[in-house]
Amino acid sequence: MSTQISESTWNGLRQSMSGDVIAPGHSAYDEARKIWNGDVDRRPALIARCKTVEDVRAALAFGRAQGLPIAVKAGGHSLPGHSCTDGSLMIDIRAMNGVTVDPAARRATVQGGAIWSEVDGPAQAHGLAVTGGHVSHTGVAGLTLGGGIGHLMRKLGLTVDNLESVKLVTADGRMLEASATENQDLFWALRGGCGNFGIALELVLRLTPIGPVVLGGLAFWAPEHGPELMRRYRELCANCPDDLNTLFVHLHAPPFDFVPKDVQMKPGYGLAVLGTDIAVAEKHLKSFRAFGPPLFDIIGPMPYLAMQGMFDPALPHGTRCYIKSHYIDELSDDVIRAIHENTPKTPPGRSQSFLIQMGGAVSRVPDNATAFAGRGAAFQTMFVGIWEDDAGRAPTVQWARDFSKSIEPFGHRLLRQPDRGDEGRRARADLRPEKFAKLRAIKSRYDPENVFRLNQNIPPA
Repeated sequence: MSTQISESTWNGLRQSMSGDVIAPGHSAYDEARKIWNGDVDRRPALIARCKTVEDVRAALAFGRAQGLPIAVKAGGHSLPGHSCTDGSLMIDIRAMNGVTVDPAARRATVQGGAIWSEVDGPAQAHGLAVTGGHVSHTGVAGLTLGGGIGHLMRKLGLTVDNLESVKLVTADGRMLEASATENQDLFWALRGGCGNFGIALELVLRLTPIGPVVLGGLAFWAPEHGPELMRRYRELCANCPDDLNTLFVHLHAPPFDFVPKDVQMKPGYGLAVLGTDIAVAEKHLKSFRAFGPPLFDIIGPMPYLAMQGMFDPALPHGTRCYIKSHYIDELSDDVIRAIHENTPKTPPGRSQSFLIQMGGAVSRVPDNATAFAGRGAAFQTMFVGIWEDDAGRAPTVQWARDFSKSIEPFGHRLLRQPDRGDEGRRARADLRPEKFAKLRAIKSRYDPENVFRLNQNIPPA
């Protein structure tokens, strides 16, 4: 479905912008409407590729005047595809991706269209880093406004815990700055409230000395070791220093050079790690890595940038993906049993299920300090269904839903990809009523007409 806008109507927008305006039928249209998730195939009425703040303002004003839904594409990694919606005006700010690092101040100024690799590289040139995405082509703005879970969070906190200010265009076209000293209510809401309050065009992030070499990599065990591995993982996490960040994953071993040929595409359980202090991380991992033994173990000193990009080849642009997720308070025997009962049902190929270790610096920030929900969780689960062709979609999506349902009694569900009927619900199902009410009041102040509703929406009060 698409909304037809006549050329005479949108020609004025084109003349007022330094960037391009792309309509259906344009040679660049099909490529321009793509986002990371290849399962999303939607047709916006127009695409405004913005290069400047004034471009963004002009596009926003045009879309509102025409009554078009406003979709914002920054990094383009929105899992449910909010950045590309049928009949909408897609405001594409990907070209606004400049990054400036001030090594003396340990600060990065990042435009809203940047992705994490465009931050990680310049920051690491000075031995600095900030918590970024587990995949380096994730968008900075989208991840940050949602909270910012990544490899460094136990050491440095979430991305929002390192956010010093945000400049954004609000629904009425104003350019506002939000920080600890300016528009403090908006700054609170932006740190976890997702894209509900405006189009973020500049983020200032605090950097910390990290690397350039860390302990990183993956160890992989045969599937029959799953229950004992998870019990040992529970013990490892209970005594884990902030310098060690871990992911526990079930997957089919990828066909990469570091995986032995006889193990490639076989199912099993893996431990991915990033240790900011190599000696401390190695000490705490020693007994866990000795169990089994693993089918392969490539954990060792490596560049931080290599660890940040380790998952990129497995999740390229165009990946057809469906994800369900939970926060859980403990890796109980019941959770272990539910995971191990479901992992044998994993579709062949690239589908994966994760336990992402939380805690550390994340849990020491007071829950009411930001809008982010989930600081008290011990883990985030993630069930990632990936398929290659249309025939694989239905069984893979059903696998992710069934796996998710088996964990519901033990956790708090996250609506990463809402199913039919869930679209209007707040994405974080465990958001306390008082925090939700505060977000709604702030939404009413900055976006009373809910212009920015194509997101994990918070309706105005």
